[in-house]
Amino acid sequence: MDVPGAAQDPAIWQKAQEESARLLEELKKAVKAEHKDVGVLRKELRVTVPAQVIRDHMEHNFAELMHDAFVPGFRKGRAPRRLVEKRYGSEVRESLTTAIIGQSYFASIENEKLDVLGDPRFQITTDAGVQLMEFDEALQHFQLPESGDFTYTCEIELKPQFTLPELRGIPVVEPEITVTDEMVAQHMLRRRKIRGRFEPVAEAAEKGDQVVADVTLRHGEQELKREENASLGVRPTAIDGIPLPDLEQVLVGARAGDTRTCECTLPPDHERTDLRGAKAQFTFRIHEIKRLVPEGLPEFLQAWGFESEAEARDYFREQLEAERTDLLARARHRQIEEYLLANTALELPEGLSARQTERAVLRRAIELQQRGVPLSDIEAQIDQLRTSAQAEVQRELKLSFILDKIAADREVEVTDEELNTAIARMAQLYNRRFDRVRDDLQNRGQLKQLVEQLRQNKTVELLLADAKVGDAAPDRKEADGGPGKQSG
Repeated sequence: MDVPGAAQDPAIWQKAQEESARLLEELKKAVKAEHKDVGVLRKELRVTVPAQVIRDHMEHNFAELMHDAFVPGFRKGRAPRRLVEKRYGSEVRESLTTAIIGQSYFASIENEKLDVLGDPRFQITTDAGVQLMEFDEALQHFQLPESGDFTYTCEIELKPQFTLPELRGIPVVEPEITVTDEMVAQHMLRRRKIRGRFEPVAEAAEKGDQVVADVTLRHGEQELKREENASLGVRPTAIDGIPLPDLEQVLVGARAGDTRTCECTLPPDHERTDLRGAKAQFTFRIHEIKRLVPEGLPEFLQAWGFESEAEARDYFREQLEAERTDLLARARHRQIEEYLLANTALELPEGLSARQTERAVLRRAIELQQRGVPLSDIEAQIDQLRTSAQAEVQRELKLSFILDKIAADREVEVTDEELNTAIARMAQLYNRRFDRVRDDLQNRGQLKQLVEQLRQNKTVELLLADAKVGDAAPDRKEADGGPGKQSG
């Protein structure tokens, strides 16, 4: 509603908050909700808001507005009701629609005792069929009825229910770390890859290359998606949550000007509910082949100020030795994680949704970025998670659920200072500016995931403080996941 001063006046803002809370409490008593299973940890929720609630709040909103509304030709608060409704009616209805949907959703999941993960997606009927949309997009299609009840349907994902194991006295073996020649060589190669770039080649595409192509997705004769000049890795991947495990074989050998096709199956949580499980086909019209070229060794040595490769190896060996604290911490963390996974009765069935898979993917991506792994290697690893490494996806997701539950129980939070410190460290690893790294994380939707990762790391540290730490076994010389390894 266009009420002057609402955005700046704390009293008006406070009044709006109180009205929102009042609506929530009223809806908890009046709203009707039904839900049914539609997949693994997924439900369809149907919500009905009684007509009387809508009428009462519409009347209340106009009554409140009558005191503050400005209509040309009348003093403030003196305009006739019919003119106020004519001038502000659409805004009042739009504002109430947002409030009704938002608060009725929260009332419904609270009444039904649903432990929801993430935001709902709303079912909207379009010319193309029933589609799932995020809240902001769905709002454009909702309209409160002039009379009668208001009903909408959304899909939600649920957190799994489980019991935590004993968390005090977790056995942890104090690791021993030995920096090897292979670790030094891998570290130097990572630094060269970070400074490298994808360059066009006239050759046929090979595994690990990148293609620039126009992408079209069709179901029969119906076009579902079109994107021009999309960049794709020549490896198994997923596009818009649709797994393409055969994409590497499809693209290997392709040249600029070629057209390749790849069959696919639309996933069980596809936005087009009528096409879930249906066969479809991607078509790729290829414009360009690119290949990652690490920075040349002479250029790398010159940029770092080394006179020889041996001098560089000695320097990076010393650097890795100085980072032993991080390596030891990572090894201890891994032992805590393995204990939690082995001792928590939490089984995730097959058929995880694309959104659930993406949570596991983001968790792995952030972990690798915190270690300074080249982005090209990160993209390859997360594409593998999206398409073929189902066991790894389940591991990442299960661990995330467990650590989030412990963090909530122990009220673990991440401060702005801790977040900024982590971003600054990532910026240093990738030789980039702090603000650029933060903006990239925000734009890719990874900033929230970084906060979650830091929260989970703090949780593991709390568990380590109560752990039972012993000496390493005599034959254990290297910790899992050292700096020279590209895997998680």
